[in-house]
Amino acid sequence: MISHDARGTRFYTFESFDPALVDHAFFTRLGGHSKGPYASLNLGGTNGDNPQDVLANHELLFEVFGRPYESRFDVWQVHGTHIRFGDQPRPREQKHQPADGIFTDNPEVTLVMRFADCVPIMFHDPIRGVVGIAHGGWQGTLHGIGAEAVRAAVMRYGCQPKDLRVGLGPSICGQCYKVGQDVFNQFTTKWGQAAEQFFSNQSGALYLDLWAANEWALRQAGIEMIEQSGICTATNLHEWYSYRFEKGFTGRFAAVIALKRG
Repeated sequence: MISHDARGTRFYTFESFDPALVDHAFFTRLGGHSKGPYASLNLGGTNGDNPQDVLANHELLFEVFGRPYESRFDVWQVHGTHIRFGDQPRPREQKHQPADGIFTDNPEVTLVMRFADCVPIMFHDPIRGVVGIAHGGWQGTLHGIGAEAVRAAVMRYGCQPKDLRVGLGPSICGQCYKVGQDVFNQFTTKWGQAAEQFFSNQSGALYLDLWAANEWALRQAGIEMIEQSGICTATNLHEWYSYRFEKGFTGRFAAVIALKRG
């Protein structure tokens, strides 16, 4: 990934996404207005942070990203597989709708999702002019959020999986994501023996590799071009929020993507 610094913030972009066609970024926790455990660019509005600080963070993010705040389309993430389409920005007065995947083909719409360990999955179709983001926690990964997002792009926009560029953003790595036996059982029940390759045993404890699991599922759905960030949120707390390693008392960073405007 490529690191960028602007106005006290730091964000990362994928090398494989064409900057002539798409704007995208993963904003770190650096450079915002929030304090305490939320320091400092917290974009999560339901975790106990000061709402005015969160709003100021959103406004700063959009200023740095070069898009109007009113262009945003975001949702309430619920660890499911529902996909929504942002044909137009979400008005301020409109409540967030539940979903874990969002797409648009409108260059006037900026897609935003929030993360703090779960896998951000970004999509860009340079042929059809479509972008999207999906939220891959263990439950979403188990139920195939990546493949569901691919199917939604195919059905809605006529995308071809082979044309989609996909990137897996900063998230907790397989060496840090300890899970229980129940998670292993659910994966093996749903995915069969294929699931076993994504779990490791460290000193008697199970660990799940969400990076590998999501990449495998995306390739099963026909995706050929996938870039992995290789950045673990849990071991880089100076730049990222980690729900697991900060015991839930933390902020959320943002993944942002939009088609270039003509």
